[in-house]
Amino acid sequence: MNNRSLLIACLATLGLAVAVWGQADGKDVELSVGIGQAVTSSGGEAWVVGAIRRLTNNSDWDWKPSWSPDGQRIVFDSSRDGNYEIYVMDSDGSNPHRLTDHPAADWFPSWSPDGRHIAYVSGRDGNYAIYVIGSDGSNPRNLTNDSYRHYYPSCSPDGRIAFVTMRNNKAAIYVMDSDGSNRRFLTINPGQPWSPSWSPDGQHIAFHAHHDIYVMGSDGSDRRNPRRLTDHPAWDVRPSWSPDGRYIAFESERDGNWEIYVMDSDGSNPRRLTDHPAEDKYPSWSPDSRHIAFQSNRDHGNYEIYVMDIASHTGEEPTAVAETSWGRIKSLLSH
Repeated sequence: MNNRSLLIACLATLGLAVAVWGQADGKDVELSVGIGQAVTSSGGEAWVVGAIRRLTNNSDWDWKPSWSPDGQRIVFDSSRDGNYEIYVMDSDGSNPHRLTDHPAADWFPSWSPDGRHIAYVSGRDGNYAIYVIGSDGSNPRNLTNDSYRHYYPSCSPDGRIAFVTMRNNKAAIYVMDSDGSNRRFLTINPGQPWSPSWSPDGQHIAFHAHHDIYVMGSDGSDRRNPRRLTDHPAWDVRPSWSPDGRYIAFESERDGNWEIYVMDSDGSNPRRLTDHPAEDKYPSWSPDSRHIAFQSNRDHGNYEIYVMDIASHTGEEPTAVAETSWGRIKSLLSH
């Protein structure tokens, strides 16, 4: 009996719902039996998706998660009190509490690198502006303070903020210092860029435009010719750079439904991490690159915050399942 047959036999014996993936003609193909933990291979690397856990359980929308730099908290949007506000909770889903309280919508949160502040978007001054607030909810400040609409703040490792500005119905990415000063225009091509995400070294910014993901230098030096990382007829959007710099997670509908994917940071080896009839969106990496928080409407039809445990080609076990059936299966296969 080969290793694959042994694996499937072990799964049947243990009653697990696990999808096993292999390669044929260089492409990922699904070989077995359900969705739960998923074993994928692409480009010679093995990826394991372990436990997927729901962190929020609410009748309204909880979405757009962002992981704190110390890995202890997750900030997110929620309409649970009748209006979109910024909330924060512990990374296991406990202790949720509201940071903003205003009749206007507050959303798109992003942590500062020191964990002391959160950048976000608010419509409280009549148009959507970039604000920053203390991580305890104190001292909200308008950083853009003009007549344009601004979205998608993303904090760099050194505290700068990249964001999208709409002028005359055209989107562009700008960057500014953490106090709102020294605002600089970055993008020229391609048009209509969204969802900037910094590389861990602060040298590059990934974004999506025209349904594909691109990367450019954070100094704007290659803004006329950014490098395209994906090239697919379906939408590939909302990139999220892993803290170790090696991967970019993103959401895509290339398999007919919105799922979370990951690719190498040069755009190679794209592979799907989630597989569910519902929508899985807005990936956000934990600081140790071992978990991805995301939003999904898989349980109630409304969006909730989930987290998946992952392990890359290093062979490490996903945190939540290292001592469970998957670990025992790997032990059996090693003999």
